[in-house]
Amino acid sequence: MPPWLHTLVRPLALWNRRRPHRRQQRKRPPFDDWCRRHDIPNVALLDAIEVRVRGRLGPLPGAALWLRIGPEPLASHQAMWESLLGQRHRGWQASLAPQPGLAPATLAWWQQVAQGEPRLQLAPGGPGAFEAWLAAEAAPWCALLDPGEQWRPHTLLLLCEATALHAPQPDAEVQAVFADEDCIAPDGRRHNPAFKGAFDPWALLTHDSLGSPVLWRTAHLRQRLKAPASGAALPDGAFMHALALRATAGVPTAALRHVPHVLAHRSEPRPWAPDAAAAAVKAHLQAQSQAASVTADPDMHAAGLLRVQFTLPAPPPRLSIVIPTRNGLALLRRCVDSIVQRSTWPHWNLLIVDNGSDDPACLRWLQQVQADPRIRVQRDERAFNFAALNNAAVAAVDGDFVALVNNDIEVISPDWMQTMVSLAAQPGVGAVGARLWYGDDTLQHAGVVLGVGGGAGHVLKHLRRGDGGPRRRALHLQRYTAVTAACLVVRRQLYLDVGGMDEAYAVAFNDVDFCCRLAERGLHNLWTPQAEMFHHESISRGSDAQVRHRPRLEAELARLRQRWGPWLDADPAYNPNLTLVHEDLSAAEPPRVSLARPWYGHGA
Repeated sequence: MPPWLHTLVRPLALWNRRRPHRRQQRKRPPFDDWCRRHDIPNVALLDAIEVRVRGRLGPLPGAALWLRIGPEPLASHQAMWESLLGQRHRGWQASLAPQPGLAPATLAWWQQVAQGEPRLQLAPGGPGAFEAWLAAEAAPWCALLDPGEQWRPHTLLLLCEATALHAPQPDAEVQAVFADEDCIAPDGRRHNPAFKGAFDPWALLTHDSLGSPVLWRTAHLRQRLKAPASGAALPDGAFMHALALRATAGVPTAALRHVPHVLAHRSEPRPWAPDAAAAAVKAHLQAQSQAASVTADPDMHAAGLLRVQFTLPAPPPRLSIVIPTRNGLALLRRCVDSIVQRSTWPHWNLLIVDNGSDDPACLRWLQQVQADPRIRVQRDERAFNFAALNNAAVAAVDGDFVALVNNDIEVISPDWMQTMVSLAAQPGVGAVGARLWYGDDTLQHAGVVLGVGGGAGHVLKHLRRGDGGPRRRALHLQRYTAVTAACLVVRRQLYLDVGGMDEAYAVAFNDVDFCCRLAERGLHNLWTPQAEMFHHESISRGSDAQVRHRPRLEAELARLRQRWGPWLDADPAYNPNLTLVHEDLSAAEPPRVSLARPWYGHGA
């Protein structure tokens, strides 16, 4: 297929919420093969990177490293140390911090290494040792490592470069720089990459999504850890996670710079203590005056993830549900019955927008269903325009929050209203999207990524239930630039404040544009896996792939690109190493970023 035809066809194939599900998830290509093609810098490239960085920064800033040496195998300790010795930026010094379970033979090996390395010293142990070390440290930047981590030769170079490039907003001095990472097997095979987007404070509530490597501004870290509000000492069982929570709380995204390159390998998984992690997140939320329960939820099908359930505001807010429809009685009745019979939140009402139904059976049912005082029907005879129908309906309801729901949705989670409203009620949150499944238990919606197929696409579409996807991304709360309006909750006043949906998008991209306008205001659009629905893919409106719909879809796509082109080219929630051709979070061929030139768009 020629490139010009591909750009036309892919949006038709990818952004099509109303075609029946027919496809299966494709097999992801091996990541190690991609690394061999795109991510093994030769000596000449490493030399060029060093010349570039030193030319821009002059004398490179010093970095102090805190090495948390614990019970990992000696080989992991040796690999970490060798990776530090191989750094092209040699202006670092390291302090050894022995952890519980450290083998005497391993400690003896480190003591021997320290005798011949002036940059390495043994730090005093015990509670508060890290804070004491930080208080006395003079280096402008610092980082923490453990023996499961190996840095690549250009890691410190690129981290230091990112501290100085693309000066952020005047009130957002760079406080930390973080990068992508992957895992490395004993045979050297690379796998399980963590290709990150802009810093996500919501994902950080569920696990240490910041990960490694991270270069912190020493003064910032020192101030955060000595502040009275910081609470107790960092817990051993969730040390890195608790540190990330405290150090990033309230920090503008622009001050947390992302380097879109794999700069660290992990050979050993970091131990996870669910109780300590939950306590750290709970303390963090309490410090932010946010009430929530935090648990390690076995229903999430994966170890290492927390579930955060925010406390609902008091008095209980009212949710108005809006469902546009035309005929399609079987779909609509299943949708409404599931809301009425399965939902446990009592504070709701429902407005069904009848867009010209002419099926006698459907019209009779629409009349009968209004016997429930919570449900009413509003007739709207205009030509189908999804944005306009929702705008008129939201103006007519009285809820504190509104839920936009397609007529082909079927409730799975009884507490979906509580879950979505409690998130939408949090400060700084825009729209909240649900996890949607096809009828065959494969994933339909886990967040919308801009730029996929030239327009937008649903990540991990067709993933089977129980499969968390790469880095368990289908299992935890997180921020996306957009979520689908097939099931979306937002404050009603916020919906009105941004002007609702742009009615120039009659069918496609209206929810994407709406979410982008929320994000433009600095609001966070969230996706939660705890609100689950079946999405039976609106059979009632037919397929967008039909030839007669192409001019309309192309016009809507052109409008989206004209308005949001930079975001389509670099979605902050997405990584330029990930594909824009498929929806499976596989690596891009080729990546849209290169070691030969810096690109630090996320966090800008």
